[in-house]
Amino acid sequence: MSQSDIQHAALWLIGPDMPGLLRLGAKFVADRGGNIDKDIADKFGEKAVVFLSITAKSEDIKRMEREKDELRQVSGLGVVFQPMKEPTVPPGFQEDLYGFDVVTDDAPGIVAELTALVAEFDMLIVGHTGERRMIPGPRLRAAAGQKYIVMLPFQFDRLAFTRRLDELVKRHGGTIKAPLRTVPGLLWWW
Repeated sequence: MSQSDIQHAALWLIGPDMPGLLRLGAKFVADRGGNIDKDIADKFGEKAVVFLSITAKSEDIKRMEREKDELRQVSGLGVVFQPMKEPTVPPGFQEDLYGFDVVTDDAPGIVAELTALVAEFDMLIVGHTGERRMIPGPRLRAAAGQKYIVMLPFQFDRLAFTRRLDELVKRHGGTIKAPLRTVPGLLWWW
């Protein structure tokens, strides 16, 4: 299968949590010739959300789109299937992707502060994952992990951004786990 034969899509399953929910989505994709590049499953009270990033031949993606209602009927879940177009580099941005990873004490507004800093430097966020974890120890505390994948504008002050990011992270008792660095290729889902 050549690179031009490959297409990408996203599949979401949303509804009551039940055993085998992730398997249901994975089997639907596998039975139709697809490959799962990334999956995320999360539970919210009695509800669950499963997200699958899929790669497959164009005809297999079309088949999944046609047959998504079968998955809805079998599972009783909300099903969203979205074929994706090839990613492009917007005008004014560098082609390479960059990533940085920080861990701080959890605080209301930490994501808003980080995204404001990214916007101030005209960076384009193409991927973000945030997670709140409880850190065991004599005094239980919450930590926030934030991973960003960004595109940089052609005119970018790396030193100023790194200095400001370091100040923000230290103000929240954190560290930069991975500084701004190149990540491989133009990724679909990192």
